[in-house]
Amino acid sequence: MELVRRADWGAAPPKGRPVPIAAPVRYLFLHHSAGPDGGAQVVRSIQDFHQRVRGWQDVGYTWLYSPGSRTFYEGRGPAIHGAHTRGYNKVGHGLCVLGNYDKAELPVHAIDDLAEWAYWHGGTWGPDQYIPHRQMGETACPGRNIMAVLDTINDLASGRSVVQVDSEPDPDDLEMLRDADDLASLSWWEREVFSRD
Repeated sequence: MELVRRADWGAAPPKGRPVPIAAPVRYLFLHHSAGPDGGAQVVRSIQDFHQRVRGWQDVGYTWLYSPGSRTFYEGRGPAIHGAHTRGYNKVGHGLCVLGNYDKAELPVHAIDDLAEWAYWHGGTWGPDQYIPHRQMGETACPGRNIMAVLDTINDLASGRSVVQVDSEPDPDDLEMLRDADDLASLSWWEREVFSRD
């Protein structure tokens, strides 16, 4: 398991000055990309979609994880305001698992990797349990097959009860992400494929 920094996966610079958030953050949200697990190439495609099509400053997620290579990629990075979970980007980090986990099974080693990452996150930045994206809005993300093992991941990470989330999202965040929804990740992949035809 390794962490690849932005410079090493070929990240484009942010379009604007990154906005800091206070540490420790309150929440750790889990997503899936709903596309392929293609490592750095896919991470670059996601960033391009978020910047060019969505008009965001940067890739939306704090980190991205490739189960195929057991590699974590630095997205916006910790303590930076993201664009991953509507209403909660000022108080949470977002980790996106590359792949479509409505269709594919999460590899067994990824359960351990994600649990270790959450454990590390808890000791460094805040909570050590993932909250699924679907808990925060009308979305299938992070996919039914991740949902099937999420309790195991969280138990391995901390063994504590489920993290409770405030019911009131931030209004500014809602406005910024008014177009971000369940189809965001699938949409970027479809557009990437169709744009090559």
